[in-house]
Amino acid sequence: MDLNSETNPQTPAVNPLKAARSRSDRGFHEGWFLKLNDRSGTQALWLRFTTLVTHNGFQRIAETWAVFFQRAPGREITKSALRQRYPISAFSRDPSAIDSSVRVADCLLSRNGSRGSVQFKGRAIQWDLRLQDVHEKSICFVPESLKRLGIIKNDYWTLSENLHANGTVTVDGTVYEFKDSTAMLAHISGPKSGHSWVWGQANSFVDDKGQAVPFVFEGITAKSRLPGSLNSPRMSSFYFFYRGQHYQFSSVWDALHLKSKSTITEWNFQADRGDLSFRGTVKAEHKDFAGLTYEDTDGSLLYCANSKLSTMTVHVYRRGKLEATLVANGTAAFEVVSRRKNPYIKTLI
Repeated sequence: MDLNSETNPQTPAVNPLKAARSRSDRGFHEGWFLKLNDRSGTQALWLRFTTLVTHNGFQRIAETWAVFFQRAPGREITKSALRQRYPISAFSRDPSAIDSSVRVADCLLSRNGSRGSVQFKGRAIQWDLRLQDVHEKSICFVPESLKRLGIIKNDYWTLSENLHANGTVTVDGTVYEFKDSTAMLAHISGPKSGHSWVWGQANSFVDDKGQAVPFVFEGITAKSRLPGSLNSPRMSSFYFFYRGQHYQFSSVWDALHLKSKSTITEWNFQADRGDLSFRGTVKAEHKDFAGLTYEDTDGSLLYCANSKLSTMTVHVYRRGKLEATLVANGTAAFEVVSRRKNPYIKTLI
């Protein structure tokens, strides 16, 4: 799937700028984000390219976001978060490019790399990254039948679940180098955001002997906004790459029956298929999160607690017997989004 497919990789590419203009009567948002981690668990970058048209047409914007996480030797994590806003005309994409790409002003994002800068009030985060896809597999996390019924109005695709990354990130003049790092690239779009969700992803794991293993997890548990003031029940969708096999849990049955329990600092999840059982936990402390504020298409706000240096542990059982313990030590993404601001998370944007 390329960066220009809005829903199904077999459907024609849709220009989001034209789509947003044609949907201005009911609002529309679209975003692409790149997660980047070094394998030591000390540095991470999160990039976000977005467009937003609100229901009333007052907001018609494109934005670039950059959040850099740095773990000091004493465990303390510093966060630098910047956002730059443009008129929606600053957004474009090139479906004719070999690797496809999206652009906001001078910032470029594609499956082969990304470069650009975000500047605000004398501060700057710049990046120049080269990306290589490992799996070349795209994953849709929303059951098609729930979209057709209108229960879920957003599309969420991971375009590249497992990328290798090399390049540099410069934060206020300090250069950080990423060598043989891991990354992922995803896309979301719809007439409005979900009500709330918890999301996690990791693709840099070691086994119980400390050896790197090719294991990937991504999952989301969310509530959708229904007509009126109603919200859907919590629904989940998970993906695992284990021992060369792709395991995707994204049917309607999965959405309602996968096990998922979360707080602001911990998420426990479980998925079973055949004789395999995946049981995972991701954790972060309040001080590890960057507090971010998203605007929905109806003008309401969502509050995001975002960590990219979390720790995730996944136990894999086969026929009830523990087969593998896999740990992403400080290399996991953990995001909790709600309609209420958490007083324990410092808001950076």
